[in-house]
This record gives sequence, structure tokens and C-alpha cells, in this order.
Amino acid sequence: MKSIYEQALGDTYQLLHPKLQERYRLTGDAVFTGAGRMEEISGGSFAVRAMMVLGIRARLFFPERGRNIPFVIHNKVSRDAKGQETVHWDRTFDFRGKKRHFDAVMKWDSEEEQILDLFGKPALLGSSLSLHVDDKGAMHISSRSQWLPLFGMRIPLPRVFHGAAQIVESYDEERQCFRIRVHVRNPLFGTLFAYKGSFTGTRKDGSGGSRNEA
Repeated sequence: MKSIYEQALGDTYQLLHPKLQERYRLTGDAVFTGAGRMEEISGGSFAVRAMMVLGIRARLFFPERGRNIPFVIHNKVSRDAKGQETVHWDRTFDFRGKKRHFDAVMKWDSEEEQILDLFGKPALLGSSLSLHVDDKGAMHISSRSQWLPLFGMRIPLPRVFHGAAQIVESYDEERQCFRIRVHVRNPLFGTLFAYKGSFTGTRKDGSGGSRNEA
């Protein structure tokens, strides 16, 4: 069975770096666990960061910023009420013992043939995603339409309220690790937050086997 990322990229999935192909082949009982450090977490005015305090309990946003921040990432697959595979993205950042989270779930929308990204626990924000592979085999993910999920409906957000995300994940052959860059920007407030760093990880499948991905 193809992962939601293979479905989104189609034939171009094969253009991904081989390590990224393994990394994003998340289906069935596959689990990926990674750990590394963020070189820098930045962005957001004082007012924006004050508002992000409200997202801490929902594991959605956090106001802390800094350099050389340890983090872990955990991906697993489950099925929703409709039996569709859902990929969990649980990210934890350690600010000198203060844990902050940025969690989401992604699922495939077969009608619109795109990935949907739902942020927070419970989900407080939704976004459709666009994916492509560059000439170096890196994965590029960008947000498109955004909405508030409410009672099974999507309440569209005007573009002025969007947090437009640009994500690039690549594999560094020299350092034998994954590299990640995330930049989220709003038309009115500019950069809301950004981070860049590197990590290594292990992928396990349902048979109990494991594979070191970096």
C-alpha cells in the first residue's frame, strides 16, 4: 500500500533521496523516531509570541525561541473513523527542561487528491498541502488553503489570517543526517516562527524490524 506522500507525489516520489523515500514510506504499522537539534528557533514579534502562549495546551504553538535546542520527532500511522490512514507528527522541543510541542496529523483527501494537515490536539487548524521534489532530491511542502475545523465542517480562513508554511527536508550525505527548515509567515505580521536543524532516526515496521535511517 502506498503512503499518503507517495500518492501526493506520484511518479516524482522516486526522485526523492533514497533516505527520504524510506523516511516518508509511512504506512501500515511503520513508525519513525528521530532526534536532533535545532540550530535556531526564531520569529514572531512580542505580541505574536504572547498570543502563542494560548497554543501551548493544544500542543500547537509556543512562544519560546533559542539556539541549539534538542528535539525529537515521532511519526506513526493509525486509522481514523472512516478507516483512512492518518500519519501522526509529534514534535517535542526541549528549552532547558521546559518541553514544548508542535503536533499534527496528516491524511489523504481522495476527492481533492491532496494531503490535509490538521494541527493541535484536538485539531484547531487545518491546511491543504502542496508537495514537490527539487533537483537535489529534497522534499518541499507548502500550505495552501487553511480553515478552522468545526463540527465536521471547514470554516475557511481569509488569506490575511493564514500562516503560510514552507518546509524543506533534505538528506545530508556528508553528515549522514536529515536536515529540516520550516518558515511560517503571515501577510500582516511577517514571520510567525521559523526553525532549522538536523536529526537522525530509526524506522520500524510492523514485523518488529528496524532500520537506521541516518
